[in-house]
Amino acid sequence: MGATKERPKTVLFVCTANICRSPMAAALFNALAEERSLPHRAESAGVAALEGAGMAPYAREALAELGIRDEGHRAQQVSRELLERADLVLVMGPRHLREIERSFGSSRKVYTLRGFVGEADGEEIPDPYGFTAHAYRASLRQLLEYVEGVLERLREEESSSQ
Repeated sequence: MGATKERPKTVLFVCTANICRSPMAAALFNALAEERSLPHRAESAGVAALEGAGMAPYAREALAELGIRDEGHRAQQVSRELLERADLVLVMGPRHLREIERSFGSSRKVYTLRGFVGEADGEEIPDPYGFTAHAYRASLRQLLEYVEGVLERLREEESSSQ
């Protein structure tokens, strides 16, 4: 999973519609990786994407409260090409993992977000879609904790491989 100077390591975050959790996770990941000068980049997709849709308004607002701007996100369906291009694929819950395995086969680079950071991964990161701005903020706080864990694990893996 090593990044090179030519190509940063790519992490693909996957949720259902690709308008709430996965684009928020990708935006957090990219902001934190840039802030820490880490050679990583995130993208996002959905297993049932609302293709072409922008990020949910409350998701944009929650990110903006952290000083992270929506860079024109457009929802996209998870595809074989996206999965192959990614160095690591992190899904919001077990059902997303099952859907990817059903559609594309199993892969050693696909994990639940909770499982990748060492937590029991039986539960999904709650989907705030259709709920209040407060639910989106709560989801973003949870995602921030897990994304921090992902970045730490990636940093540790890079340090141990050098």
